[in-house]
Amino acid sequence: MGRTKKHRKKIISSITGIAFALALAGLAVFAGFYMERNTEIQALQFTGQFFTEDDALIEVMDSPIGLPADSVRFDPIFEDLKSLPYVQDVDVTMNFRGTLTFRIAEHEPIAMLVDGSNRSYVAEGGIKLPVYPEKIRNVPLVYGFSAQPVADTLNSNAYRQVEDFLTTARQNDLGWITISEVAWNNREGVVALTHDNGVKLLFGEHDFEQKLKNWQAFYTNVVSQKGIQSFNSVDLRFRDQIVTRN
Repeated sequence: MGRTKKHRKKIISSITGIAFALALAGLAVFAGFYMERNTEIQALQFTGQFFTEDDALIEVMDSPIGLPADSVRFDPIFEDLKSLPYVQDVDVTMNFRGTLTFRIAEHEPIAMLVDGSNRSYVAEGGIKLPVYPEKIRNVPLVYGFSAQPVADTLNSNAYRQVEDFLTTARQNDLGWITISEVAWNNREGVVALTHDNGVKLLFGEHDFEQKLKNWQAFYTNVVSQKGIQSFNSVDLRFRDQIVTRN
């Protein structure tokens, strides 16, 4: 009998807890709905961006300041913001004081394209990005592709091979820090130069994860003993051997 009472108390307690939680959730939804309908937008702020200045973000959008929050259509604002070169995605929240916070996600450069005197960054997907001298990323230089116009997107097979190599190299700590320049040619595929002594590394096409692992093993076991200056080129295109020129 005592166990039955305890069991009933537990059930009642659980139901009460659930009901209380649902009531709180409902209250939060109501409060959010009320705030959205009755709050006038007072200010804007932006977070998350590095390359894009606040002034550029404000200039490209129709400011919602002074409007009731529930009257603002955010999709057109998001599209306006994403028209800027670096802006990849946008999200927004509003506090009870009426301040909108736009969270900006930017394209991240994986390399700098060098084309004569022209320069541009490139992000995954072949998206070209302008270079701002005061905001430089330490990324490899890539040769053999047009850096202008920035509005164009690189999508050739050659570029896709280079991008595959770069994105794979970023996952390989030693590969990323030892490589300074990357190029493509139809005979050798992906070719890179090392930071130290400009040693030529031949990676060919495809299977870059394994080739970078081979380069890491070769660097750790051989280059660390003989010195990078002992080599002119290291050919990593073959499955079972590494060919060097001294």
